[in-house]
Amino acid sequence: MTTLTASRRMPLRAAAICGLLALVTVSVAYIWGALAQPDAYSSADDATSDLGAQTANMAWIHNQIGSNLTGILIILFGLGLWRALSPDVLGRIGAGAVILTGLGIFVDGFLRLDCRGIDPGCTNDSWHSSAHKMNSRFLVAVTFAAPLILAFAFRRLPQWRGLWLPTLLFVPVSVAVSVLFSAIGDGAGQRAANITVFLWIALLAWWLLRLADGRTVRPAGEAVD
Repeated sequence: MTTLTASRRMPLRAAAICGLLALVTVSVAYIWGALAQPDAYSSADDATSDLGAQTANMAWIHNQIGSNLTGILIILFGLGLWRALSPDVLGRIGAGAVILTGLGIFVDGFLRLDCRGIDPGCTNDSWHSSAHKMNSRFLVAVTFAAPLILAFAFRRLPQWRGLWLPTLLFVPVSVAVSVLFSAIGDGAGQRAANITVFLWIALLAWWLLRLADGRTVRPAGEAVD
């Protein structure tokens, strides 16, 4: 039997902490970024992308903290997940989708909108605004694909089986949360769905941290010191 040595546990712990911190950084960006905008901006009605627009006040909060930093944290978490789920092929594909999610969030910090919805005459017709919208569609696709793939990977892995059903339910739950909060406003629906994504990532990160510390069911044939 092989042993989960300290040299292997440390990268997994670091990756798990990155996954947990992503929820913190995106929450800070949403709250602080919105507070920096004029009173006309509404978190209930206006999109989070407006916080990083070229006309936004203190746009770096959204772009560098909410997108660049958060994206890097998710990429690092995804790499740890890849390592933890190897050599399972389905697990690696799911972890790859998480990494792509982080990459899309990171790139989002550079593909800025021209203006906010509250700005008079706002059209957002530049190349980077169009690229931002395309990247947003890409993010929706990989964010929904990742849990569906990982759910079936978790189901057949003893140390991850406890997460397969919550992961499978993530997509319908996130859609339901978005619809529910959309009654308040489109911005509220978007934020609720996004935070649900980061809560799911935090759940996986917490599980990975437990695995690194030897507090979860371990794979057959592997001992934990």
